[in-house]
Amino acid sequence: MQTKAAKRYAAALHSYARQHSLTTEILKQLEEFTGLWQDSPELRQVMQSPRIERFRKAKIIQAVGSRLEFSQPLTNLFNLLLDKGRLAILPALFREFEALEDMAAGRTRAHCLVAHSLTERQLGQLRQKLIKISGAKDVLIALEADPSLLAGFVVSIDGKIIDGSLKGRLNRLQHSLAR
Repeated sequence: MQTKAAKRYAAALHSYARQHSLTTEILKQLEEFTGLWQDSPELRQVMQSPRIERFRKAKIIQAVGSRLEFSQPLTNLFNLLLDKGRLAILPALFREFEALEDMAAGRTRAHCLVAHSLTERQLGQLRQKLIKISGAKDVLIALEADPSLLAGFVVSIDGKIIDGSLKGRLNRLQHSLAR
């Protein structure tokens, strides 16, 4: 249910942001507030507490919005989520908005586990191969080190897993020998 609501709110916000050329600004602001939401259990507790009056929560949103210089449409959205009791969907809403903006810009995201850090040249080569595989205009790569891979990498992109690690090769060899 949260994902459906997050998709609807994100679609409406994204449509508005594109019409008014505010996508970059709103994405940045949404990311900031979502980070604050996720990093502050106190904020979540206060904003979700039925004991605290709505007007006090709205003042908190206004104060945070002023401090972080939120656009008015985003402040309005946060107040709407507050009214509907849906502030908890903020992380999902952010992910959905980000995905819509990625799709509109023709880019995709990849998560890459690497055994050892990559040089700029290797990262560029990986990006070019992933662009070719995905058909996207650009690929944003999130790197994460995992020495247990021994060598190589494992990439997750567009729901696909590409295992180019030594550990994966050894596992495949073990399975083929076991047959």
